[in-house]
Amino acid sequence: MSGLVAFLLALARSTGFVMMALPFASPLVPKTVQAGIAAALALGMVHVASSTTLPLDSSVAFIGDLIIQALTGALLGFMVTVFVNTAQSAGSVLGLFGGFSPPPSMDPLGLNQVTAFGQFYELLAVTLLFSSGGDALVVGGLVRSMGTNAIMNPNLGLDVVVKGVTIFFGAAFQIAVPVLAVMFLSQIVLGVLVKVAPQLNAMMFAFPLQILLSLVLIFLSLALLPAILSEGLRYAFIAERDLVGG
Repeated sequence: MSGLVAFLLALARSTGFVMMALPFASPLVPKTVQAGIAAALALGMVHVASSTTLPLDSSVAFIGDLIIQALTGALLGFMVTVFVNTAQSAGSVLGLFGGFSPPPSMDPLGLNQVTAFGQFYELLAVTLLFSSGGDALVVGGLVRSMGTNAIMNPNLGLDVVVKGVTIFFGAAFQIAVPVLAVMFLSQIVLGVLVKVAPQLNAMMFAFPLQILLSLVLIFLSLALLPAILSEGLRYAFIAERDLVGG
């Protein structure tokens, strides 16, 4: 019976995680596949949960523990989702200020309206996450989190989430700001050129030049993406540890 209780508690936490964490939570992933992933993760956490599960006095206590486990898993998954959305936010900002303002297209991961550069950066972040083995580290952290007795502190959880969102969106602007600064300076140069030599009619080539410059700078800025996302992933691990009291 204790093994079944441990599995159900682990399943509640893994289900909350899978339902919130991208790319597992993508609408493109069938519900049956999500359920299979959650069950597989729960099987991997049973041996840890069995050694830490406390005796439950009643069905009410068991249901309450299930809810706490599901909320904890959802919070851990939310931190991963915010990490992925960091790159998407950076791409959207770059596309907006770079002069690329076509109608937003459908994001294949979230099935929401996102700009083309937002999709590009999001897919790049997910690719880097899997190619660098970050997915295994995230899942490993989820498994190890079952070994903690302090399941969730509401005040700490809120503080970690708010701080995490602040840091991740700051990282998005950290990716975008160097490109935006150069593009802003280019606008100043064009403005001065129009005043100094109006016969050149600089405004005719200002918009194409802005697009060309933004494309070059955006692809040069891709070199910054792995280091910044690596730092964001490191904070995600720290937040995961703080949330579960490890």
